[in-house]
Amino acid sequence: KNSVKKAVSFISNFETTAAEIAIEKKYRYVVCGHIHMPQKKIVKTKHGKVMYLNSGDWVENLTALEYKNGKWKIFYYKNSDFSIDENKEDKIVNDIVAKILSN
Repeated sequence: KNSVKKAVSFISNFETTAAEIAIEKKYRYVVCGHIHMPQKKIVKTKHGKVMYLNSGDWVENLTALEYKNGKWKIFYYKNSDFSIDENKEDKIVNDIVAKILSN
């Protein structure tokens, strides 16, 4: 239990420190990765604000950061979004084989 609490505290301190430095330097974004927890949040201090982004990790969360049309978002991979209909795949292969054999 203690080691988990220390890890959570370390990550929280890292995020806070990174955000404070970014605000001090007038950056708009802090982009991090592989701290295992995908996040997109605004961090505000008395000196300003910054958007904190963390891609998470591809192994456990299957997440990444994506910048599109001027906006950041967290991409969550779903196998169903990329699955190929097996019948369609078979038809493509059969069409290719038929074309090869017809020559």
